Order: sequence, then structure tokens, then C-alpha cells
Amino acid sequence: MRAESCPMEDRFHELGRVESGNPVWLSERYLSEETMQTTRRTLIGTLAAGAVAAGLVCGATLANAADALPYGLKPGKPYAGTKLTYLAPVAGQYEGHEARLKEFTDLTGIEVEFEFIPFRNLLEKILAIKVAGDADPDLINYKDDWGPGLKDLFVPIDEMMAEDKVTLDRYYPAHQLGVTYDGMIYGLPLRGHAQLMFYRKDLLEKHGLPVPKTWDELAEVAKAIKDKEGIGIGMYYSPKAAQNVAVWMNILWSNGGELFRDGKVTFNSPEAVEALKYYVALENDLQVNSEGAKSFEQYDGSLSMGAGQSAFFMGWWWHYGSRILGKNTTLTPEQVGFAPLPAFKGDKSTTFAMSMPTAINANSDKQGAAWEFLKWVSNPDLEKRNVIEKEKRNVIVALHKKNLMDEEVNAANQGLQMAAAGSLESSRIFPQLAVWPEVMQVLANAISDAVSNGADPKEALDAAAEQAQRLVDRG
Repeated sequence: MRAESCPMEDRFHELGRVESGNPVWLSERYLSEETMQTTRRTLIGTLAAGAVAAGLVCGATLANAADALPYGLKPGKPYAGTKLTYLAPVAGQYEGHEARLKEFTDLTGIEVEFEFIPFRNLLEKILAIKVAGDADPDLINYKDDWGPGLKDLFVPIDEMMAEDKVTLDRYYPAHQLGVTYDGMIYGLPLRGHAQLMFYRKDLLEKHGLPVPKTWDELAEVAKAIKDKEGIGIGMYYSPKAAQNVAVWMNILWSNGGELFRDGKVTFNSPEAVEALKYYVALENDLQVNSEGAKSFEQYDGSLSMGAGQSAFFMGWWWHYGSRILGKNTTLTPEQVGFAPLPAFKGDKSTTFAMSMPTAINANSDKQGAAWEFLKWVSNPDLEKRNVIEKEKRNVIVALHKKNLMDEEVNAANQGLQMAAAGSLESSRIFPQLAVWPEVMQVLANAISDAVSNGADPKEALDAAAEQAQRLVDRG
């Protein structure tokens, strides 16, 4: 509540909404700059005339109202005419941002050109930019665990955030950690994923089976489904891009294990070995996986479910909108349920989360304009529209807490975001180490060796831990 009431400000509150003392017009996100300025001048002039007659004009409020822009954007278009370039992976979410760029240009006079690249080529492209010291692109979208090795390429944005009152508390802790290195913030999370267990709701109901809450229950229910329907878990074990690590880590953490402790590799601890033995057993001993799981990548696992060839899939939530459901799949939303990943022991499930922040290139000479774009593209209103407007693309990714719990967002996505919020409450991220990508691949190869080649899990992890420790010590 405002300490002192200004009649003119009260009227502005009725017509718009006020954030940090500045009116933000409800319609301006949809209008061109010319239309917005005309609307503001007309409305402010009308209100001012009436207020002057009544002796109620509040000069500061009127001045703020004339200049106010949403999302903390600077008034007066100080960067008008600037052209920015933005490197991002191919994804419907970013295509949605690109489709709405006119809104940003109308507000700021800044133009932005997207450069889309397949995700598999993104890191190589960013490393080439870093080595060359290129000023282009001005903004770069990257995977959070790459950040420690790339942070010299990015501009710390702590001071910019403080000046414009942008905070990270609108995100869950896992996504906050994904942009913070050595106590400094290097970007804002735009894309991110929670892990969920997707299951054939219709088959569980058909056979009177419960939704599994532990890995043992999952194995039991999956066996029953496989015996009756011939399909199991769309698990994946491929070491490509270390995808198997993302599943095994959930079992490890739920079993009380850790990847590192006090700078020492511990992913060969008794808890880690037990977790790997179980992960291997799902395929080789319990045989509850779908056909081909041993060579599956995560995409194969979700597509297997979408094709009706798997009853379960553990993985990133984005698979729901484009792999499990979608134009090339056979399932309907009514057939698919989702729940938190199972716990290994007890009732506590700790899942792995990741994010893809966008950072400003430290070599760019357009950093002020780039910050304006970053404020706009990360705003919760844009994110919400991106996930509820389904006419051209089925985007499900939302990171803001308010959007994950939003009724309209969840109604448009079968409640997926609320389920993801539950997962993110206890999620963790990859270690913030510059050498982690190398360590992760060493670990992925060890896991694959145990699954595909029959290597002893303890011996495989011991050898991987020794190699990983050398990488960590090298720094």
C-alpha cells in the first residue's frame, strides 16, 4: 500500500498497473510505439486537464507515466538504431521469441537478429567465438554446466540487475545456481528443464497398477506391464553427450551419494556403486526395459513411448510436447501421466535440473542494448504467452515460479508446469567446474561399459574416478 495517496496516481492504478512506482500500461505490449505514445499523450492529457481543474495534479506521477516502460526498459529509446545478434539453439521457445521481436523493437528501437544453430553444434561454436575474441554475436545462449569454462567470455550483470531491480528470486534455486559462478551472475536463465517420470496412465488404470514412487516399485510395475502388454521402460544408456549420467545421478543422489566432496571425486563410493548396479540391473537382470534400450539415446526413449512401444520414460519435460505427444506420435494427452522421478530409498527423490541462460558477450560494444534485450526476453509475460499460445508451436518451457504455478499456463499444458515445479523444489545441478564436461564424459563411458560390456560396476567407477581426479587436479 502506498504511504501517501495521490488522486491522479489512484486513477492511473485503475487504468493500468504500477510496478516500482511507475505505471505499466496493460495494452502496450501489443501496440506499436507510435500507437502507445499517442494513447499515452491522449490519456495523460485528459486526466491531467481534469486534475488541474480539481487542483489534484501530482507532477512526479505524470512525468513517470509519460516515460514508463515495462520490464525495466530504459525510456527515451537511448539505443535506437542498434542492431544486435543473438546465438541460440534451434528450439520452439526461441522461435517464439523471434516471432515477437517487433514488440521489443517498438519499445526500444533496437533490432535483433537470431542465429539459430543445432544444439549439438552450440558448444563448438561458442568456443570458436571465445578463442577468436569475436564481438559478434552480442548475446549467447549456453548450457549452464559450460558456464565455468566460458565465463571469461561473458559480462557479469550483477550491477545492471541491481540498477534495474532485476532479481533471481523469481526462479527456483537450481536455475539460480546455473547462472552464478564464483559469486557473480553471468546471465539470466531462459530455457531450463525439470526431469519427470512419464507413464502410460491408461495402461496402469487398465491393469489396476499404482503410479510408482520408488525405483523398486517402478521395476515391479514395469514388469507387470511388460508381461501383459509387451512394452517396458524407455530407458537410455548411450554415452553420447553423457546422457546416461543424467539418469544415473538421480539414483545416486537419492541413495545418499555424491559426485564430489571437498574437491575429491567420490562417484565410486559404495552408494555410487550400488546406484550403478541397480541402473545396470534394470536392463540386464530385471529386464524391464523396452527393446533396444541398451543403445537408446534419450530421444529414442521418448520417441519409443510416443510410438506406443514403451510404458515409461524418465527424462526432461520438453520431451512431452514434441516426442511423447506430437504430430508424429500415436498417443493423446489422456493416455499419458507424469509424476516426480522415483526415490531410490525412502520417499525422498532428488532430481537433476538444467538451464540454458543467455549472457552478454564481453567483447561486444553494444552491451547496454544487449542488456535491454535480455530484460525483455526474460520477462515472465513473454514466457507465459509463449507457453499458452499453441497455434504455431507447442512450447512447454517456463522457468518463472509464478508461471509454473499459473492456472492458465497449466490449463494449456495438462498441468505439466505444476508437476515440474514440484520436481524443481528439490532439484540439483551439475557441479560448477570448468572440467566437468570432460569428467562427465569419462563417467558416461564407465556407465556404458558396465551396461553394454559387462564391466564390473565398482571397477568401472574406480577407473573413471582415478581419471576424473587427474582432470580436477589439473584444473
